[in-house]
Amino acid sequence: MRNGIPLVATLVLCAVSTTAVHAASADATGAPAPPTRHQDRTGQLAFSVTAGQFGVDPLFSLQVAFHPTSRFGMEATLAHNPSSATHAALHHVSGVFQLRRSGVLRPYAVAGLGTIQVFPGTAINAKSVTKLLMHAGGGLQVHVRDDVAFRFESRSAGILDSQEDHRGLLGYLQWNAGVTFYRSLSAPRTFDTGGAQ
Repeated sequence: MRNGIPLVATLVLCAVSTTAVHAASADATGAPAPPTRHQDRTGQLAFSVTAGQFGVDPLFSLQVAFHPTSRFGMEATLAHNPSSATHAALHHVSGVFQLRRSGVLRPYAVAGLGTIQVFPGTAINAKSVTKLLMHAGGGLQVHVRDDVAFRFESRSAGILDSQEDHRGLLGYLQWNAGVTFYRSLSAPRTFDTGGAQ
């Protein structure tokens, strides 16, 4: 858990700072901020490659997302969680909600459901076990271009364990960082928001 605390604090600080910067863009007379230009994400695909940790073990992920609206997207994830004794494959679908649609720093919230398949490694005659996986969290995209962004994310994950000796919900902290590439399925639309995010 300690490994993810600095990242969570960074995400919160960045989200707060983006709000403060936007508020400060109004002048002392209370005039509204000038219109902000941003590219509509509607109909876009996003491809992400990330690395991080799931609990205390490394995690490597590939994500593909589709954005039916400018704020909301659906993301499918395939991840591998290797360790010395066992390793696991994670498959889940998440909903992604953009909290800010323009600017360099764009925070978002994410939650989803899927499975984790745990493999016994080199154990003889041992079978893999599949368990239900739930997660929720948030992240921050740092855009170097409108179609390329660095991605920093932290999630709280719960695994539903039905084994006799430790039945219940097992909690893990997941964090990861990587890069996201956007690809439009139609001609991109860029417009003024009038300062609204």
